[in-house]
Amino acid sequence: MNISSTICWCNVWDKGSIVNVGPDVLALRNGNVIKFVHMQTLAVSYFKAETVATGLHISVFAGHNRFPLFAFAEVVLRPHIYIYKYPEMVKFSTISPHMINYNDIRFCENDLLVGVGGYPDYPICVFNFRTGSLMLEQVTNVPTVARGLCVSNSNLPTIVQFHKQEMSILCYEICSIEKESKLHQISYVEVGKDYLKSCENFMCFGDDNNLYVVNDYGELFQVDIACFLLKTQWKPVYLREDLEHSAARPHALTLHRMGLLISNNTHAFYLKKKAGGYSVEWLIDQLRLQDINRFVSNQNGEIYAEQRLGSIAQVVVDGSAASLVDVVPTGSPVITFRVLNGLKDECVAVLHSDRVAIMDLAKGHTLCEVPVANACAMHSHRSLAVVIVGTEDGRLCMVHFEKATVVSVTFELETNTLAVTALDFHDNWLVFKDQAKGLHIVQVEYRPHKMTAYLDLSEHLKQVFVHSFLLVEGPRLIVAIHRDAKIKLPGSATELWIFNWGKDKRLHRREYALPCPYVSFCVQPPIGRWSQIEIMGVALSSPNFDQFLLNEKEEIHWLASVQTPHFGYILGAMLTKHLVTWSVGGIVVHFRQHKRARKPFMVCRFLNLAFVPENPLRVRECYNSKYLIILLSNQNLRVVRLPSLSDCVRENVELPLSKEDYNVLEQINYKVSPFVPITLKKETKEEYTKADLFKRDKVFSMIGEFAAKVTALIDYDISVTGKTRGVFKKFCFNYKWLDALTDEAHKLCTLERASLERAIEDQSRIRDWIMQQVTREAVSINYKVRSIFADANFESFSMRRKPDMVEFDKYRFYDLEDHIRMSMGSMEDMEEFIQQQRKSPAIKAAVHDHAGQGDAEMAGEEEHRGGELQELKPFVVEGPSVYEHMMAPVFQLQDKNLVTSNQLYNETCKFRYYLNDPLKQEFNKLFHEAQTLKQDTIDSVLSTNKVLYKIYDNMNIMLRLLHMDQFEPPDLTVPALAKDEVIKRIMEVDDSEIKAINRRRRKTIDTGGKKGRLLLWSVEFWSRALIVMMDGVLEKLWEEEIKKDIPVPEFMLKKQPHEYSLEDQKIFRAYEEAVRQLEEDRRKYLRILTENEAKTLDLKSKQILKLNQRVAELMILKLKYDFALKQSRLRLLTVETINFTRVHIRKRIAMFRKDFDKLNDYIRRYGALLEFWERGLADAKSRLEAQQTRDRAIERYFRSTFLNTVPHAQHEMTKLFKKRPKLPAKVFNSVLICMETSHKLSGKQSTRIAFPLPKEIQEFLAYIGEIDAPKNCPPQVDAKSWESFIKLRRQKMESEVRLKAVGYQLADGQGYLASIAKDLTALKDSKNVTQKSSEESVQRYLEVMRNMTLQLTLTLGQVEVSVMGNAQSLSNTVLMHVDDINEVNRLIQDAGNKKIKAMQRVAIFRRQVIFKEWEHKLQKANIAYLKYMLDAIEKCKVSMEFLNILRNWEKVKAERQKFMVAGAIERVVEQKIAAFKRHIERINLKIDIVKANTLEIKRKSHAIDFNIERIKVDVTFQNTLRDTMMEEKRDREQRERMSQIKAHRQLMDNVRRHYAHVLELQTILELLRLRTYPTLGPPLPHCHPPVPEHILSPVPP
Repeated sequence: MNISSTICWCNVWDKGSIVNVGPDVLALRNGNVIKFVHMQTLAVSYFKAETVATGLHISVFAGHNRFPLFAFAEVVLRPHIYIYKYPEMVKFSTISPHMINYNDIRFCENDLLVGVGGYPDYPICVFNFRTGSLMLEQVTNVPTVARGLCVSNSNLPTIVQFHKQEMSILCYEICSIEKESKLHQISYVEVGKDYLKSCENFMCFGDDNNLYVVNDYGELFQVDIACFLLKTQWKPVYLREDLEHSAARPHALTLHRMGLLISNNTHAFYLKKKAGGYSVEWLIDQLRLQDINRFVSNQNGEIYAEQRLGSIAQVVVDGSAASLVDVVPTGSPVITFRVLNGLKDECVAVLHSDRVAIMDLAKGHTLCEVPVANACAMHSHRSLAVVIVGTEDGRLCMVHFEKATVVSVTFELETNTLAVTALDFHDNWLVFKDQAKGLHIVQVEYRPHKMTAYLDLSEHLKQVFVHSFLLVEGPRLIVAIHRDAKIKLPGSATELWIFNWGKDKRLHRREYALPCPYVSFCVQPPIGRWSQIEIMGVALSSPNFDQFLLNEKEEIHWLASVQTPHFGYILGAMLTKHLVTWSVGGIVVHFRQHKRARKPFMVCRFLNLAFVPENPLRVRECYNSKYLIILLSNQNLRVVRLPSLSDCVRENVELPLSKEDYNVLEQINYKVSPFVPITLKKETKEEYTKADLFKRDKVFSMIGEFAAKVTALIDYDISVTGKTRGVFKKFCFNYKWLDALTDEAHKLCTLERASLERAIEDQSRIRDWIMQQVTREAVSINYKVRSIFADANFESFSMRRKPDMVEFDKYRFYDLEDHIRMSMGSMEDMEEFIQQQRKSPAIKAAVHDHAGQGDAEMAGEEEHRGGELQELKPFVVEGPSVYEHMMAPVFQLQDKNLVTSNQLYNETCKFRYYLNDPLKQEFNKLFHEAQTLKQDTIDSVLSTNKVLYKIYDNMNIMLRLLHMDQFEPPDLTVPALAKDEVIKRIMEVDDSEIKAINRRRRKTIDTGGKKGRLLLWSVEFWSRALIVMMDGVLEKLWEEEIKKDIPVPEFMLKKQPHEYSLEDQKIFRAYEEAVRQLEEDRRKYLRILTENEAKTLDLKSKQILKLNQRVAELMILKLKYDFALKQSRLRLLTVETINFTRVHIRKRIAMFRKDFDKLNDYIRRYGALLEFWERGLADAKSRLEAQQTRDRAIERYFRSTFLNTVPHAQHEMTKLFKKRPKLPAKVFNSVLICMETSHKLSGKQSTRIAFPLPKEIQEFLAYIGEIDAPKNCPPQVDAKSWESFIKLRRQKMESEVRLKAVGYQLADGQGYLASIAKDLTALKDSKNVTQKSSEESVQRYLEVMRNMTLQLTLTLGQVEVSVMGNAQSLSNTVLMHVDDINEVNRLIQDAGNKKIKAMQRVAIFRRQVIFKEWEHKLQKANIAYLKYMLDAIEKCKVSMEFLNILRNWEKVKAERQKFMVAGAIERVVEQKIAAFKRHIERINLKIDIVKANTLEIKRKSHAIDFNIERIKVDVTFQNTLRDTMMEEKRDREQRERMSQIKAHRQLMDNVRRHYAHVLELQTILELLRLRTYPTLGPPLPHCHPPVPEHILSPVPP
């Protein structure tokens, strides 16, 4: 199937797809299209893979950094890998399928290609792409993402694989010899989560062949492969104003020249290594960096950046700063496109978000553009060069193109709707759809250009889902709808509604039912006036399309149903000259006319096959099927040039219709509704009659009168209230409309009141919800009870509202009887349970039987001492108080059986639920009692204050009646609850705490009537009024009666005393007696009030004192409870700390063991790798020796044999034999180039693919061919000899080049062997460090096990300490701090080390003496031997011939060299070398034997060391059992006793010495006291207050 097409251009390119293709070319990818840009000439070329010949789509893509080669793998299963040459775009080689798919591929620097496969094994394959052969394959089982593979720059590449799930790096080495290749994993480095955001491009190899990584904070690390760690190399430093850039964000790392480039979205740092460290050479600080996807550097030392959408910028360095310069621009995302029939040029109109542009189809150049802000939809005219653009703000813009290079916006229409989402444009009518899914009709005019809103169809389409719409001739609007308005996009259509309108202002709507749901509709392109309209519909979820015909009678005929060869469901269709349909699997064109079919659209052809699913939005073939334009859902526009469509056609299948002869869609509804165009609504003018004008004038006059009345009312209100601002709401006019307005206002007030009530309910509900949220976990917040007028206070215990019993199910409680009933039951049930236990003798026997031997011994000791410790269970409270149970002596010890974390958590839970919470509940009960007592005390004090105020009032009344001076009643102290004593005051804010400012003027309020109303509703008004009205009939009180004055007799006011009659005198005497008696009663009542005042004040003080005493007692009790809880909690925490330390050390030891095993494994691997490379190096040396022998043989053959054939031209031929082209020193810089050059020189026919060689090598080969020409042959040499000479010289040059290649291999092998040896040494050092750390951890664990922290409770001078879990009174026990013990042990160890060093020095001195003695004996033996040899030599006789040879040795040697046969010296040398090799083999065999013996001795030494360690542990354990502390304590107590005796003797001497003087001073002081204060005596013992005075003393009233 030939579906190949030529790519013309694309607007955007894939993110991060930029790669190098050789030193001068950059490549970008868009799906299966690759764009190549030659950066020197900016020439652009494209490559597309869509056939079997070129490759079935592109899955992964890579380019070669050094040579113009690129490779890609197909997207199909078991894909090929194709390697192409640039710029010829021809295949260089093909790699046959080896795996199911590829996740990534990478070129090495030479002839290797590395690929990593996909699920499930993720194998790594290494290919030789010159020959297409597989070198090695290894399964890794490491999920590798794109760009998760990295290859080093060396000839022997290191392959790095990134494991994203585990955030780790795996390093492999390729080890190859002549016929064998292996892949070794040499390192596994964990990088951590700090590299998660930067994992796409965070690692690369540096110029020094080391691997570098960068984390999310921009920190550069070197991966130490041998030690499995990251070494910090550089950290970025930001200024204070750039501190926000120091947060975690993605970073990228790129190799550039001799340094590294670290980039993020704000900065790019170029680092170079100087003086052993990296420093910043230059910096890019531009806002454009946030648009950069990736940096790439080439072999020419240039660095480029791929920007957003695929544009390329070059980094230009200027000193210490650099900048980005745009080099290759790119397009913009395309919303939609239209082909303009009114232009002759081959161009297309595209819509961007901010402009409309005309682009050339052949090259993709922008011919012209016009800005249109917020553009979102576009449609074009069928014949004119006019497009209409809809925007997001509801505007319609008409754009006119005079020609392809001239464009202008001719008209804009504000539609006052939401954003325009779709458009359809036909002749003089335009229909658009807004964001609210409403359709609007607009009338269009062209002379001049104008648009006018005509009709709104939104009311007709409210209850349905509008799928799509088409505007056709008529004008008729075809709307595809679905009855379910809630259907989701993209949806489908089940009915067609056809709207048409005319000059009669009537809107006709015809509804047709479709035979099945459809997802896309298109109509025949407009050609002249339409009589019949052809409609194409794509069926839902099928590869079929249906053909309909709309005629003049408004009938829709169903013409045909066609099944297409699509591999998936059709998504859309476009009808131009032919019908184009598309799906996720490809694009098909259906021909309207074809010689192989009678009916239209029955022959088709694939235009594109998508091996990777794509989602096209719009596809169009244009200009007689010359171009195909594809717009994808990601706003990617692709233009391709189509080949000839006459071949590779297929036939569609025509499906049978429901009725063979007549198929007309049923019209289910027809509706006609009149309408008024929007333009007429705006242009209508109302005409008024004279009566209407008279009514208007009357209304204006009424408004004027009303305004005058309101103004007068406002003036009156201002004069009365003084208010000059605000809203006046006083209406005093009796109008109907005013009453109606008032009723409406009342209704509004009712609504507002209801709303306010609901708001108040919501506020209260929210407040209650907040209170519930705050107090959900606790019964209450910690609040206090304070003493009155004192400083004493205490808090309650906060507790959880509901205990979480889930923890009881997770951990089983041991040694706890019926713990579920205890946790859920009450304290009364607990007391009954305890009483039953005490009554049951069986339980006691069980308890005594449960005790161990240690308990029996302890019980015997306690019995011997006369006391017995009661057997109690730790978490079963048997007494009345939880506090007494917790403070029992038996529970003050640490439990040695608590070892595991499960036991510790079990112990903590039991303490929490059975001791901690009950103790808090017990205290909270007392707290609430104190809270109630305080409230009662406050109520009593307040009532007492009322009594006192009444007493003070009566006293002032009596003083006034007695004509005495009155007094001002004192201010009585009023106790109140503080804010931290009531939870509501803690949670709520009082209105008085919020400061509010009322800027309005106070209103004038008449308070007289208000006071009267308040007085009527006062508390005592009615009782007082009743007493006044009844004049004491109900009750007469003595204190009330004495307040009344006795009425003066009437005659005393009218007569003088001498005018009194007897009766008057009698009445006068009675009146005086009554006055005297009244005054005495008043004085008596005054005394009673004074006494009552004192008693009331005393009662008030007692009430306050009683509360303060209770508060002080509970405060002290709270301290005790806190101490008990903290003590128990501290004991548990101590045990948990010890256990945690042990667990931590055990984990550390296990970690060291794991590392130790891992290091052993890596050492074993490195050893095997070292042996492998040693064999490879030996093989390379043997090949080097063989090549050298071959080279010398060619040289000897030339000198000994060939030169004899041309005796007359020996000198010239020797010069020609040594002649070589002059080349730079670094031309033959790799093994590959040398081997390729040697193959070229040999002239043999090779089956493998020629490798592209550099320009210099090609010139070298050309020069050799030139000097081999016959014209360079000397005249004395014949042609046959010249050919032999050329062949011999080429063999010599080939041998020299091969020698260079083998030398490079040998140098690389030696370098890598040294690197492996260095890494192996580093591994051994790490192993030693790990072993040392493990031993230190073991010693630390032993110290932790021996030195455990003890918690002591000192009571009454007795020391209680836990010893094996039993309580003992250690009278002569000494407590020593662990630091003191360590100090003593350190001193002992230092002394021992000094002794060992002294013994070593003595031993070394003795060995030196013995060594000197043996040297003396050796010298004596040598002297004797030399004497013996001297005597032997003196006895020897030398002949004259031998003396002559010795004297003429040089002449003899020269004569012998003349007669030596050629090659004899080489044979001697070879014999010597063979002898030396045999000797070396014997020595190596002895060395192996010695190594084996050494290993055996080491193994025995390790066994002995293990036994020594066990003995040390046993000795240490025995020393721990020895009670040295008791001995030291005894000695220290003796010393302390002696010091106490001495101190006591000194104190007694001081007392005796100063006793007389002190007695004399005391006597003088007593006399002075009696003389000054004779009645003052010492306070009695029972007068001391029980608590401090400042706590209990109240403030005087």
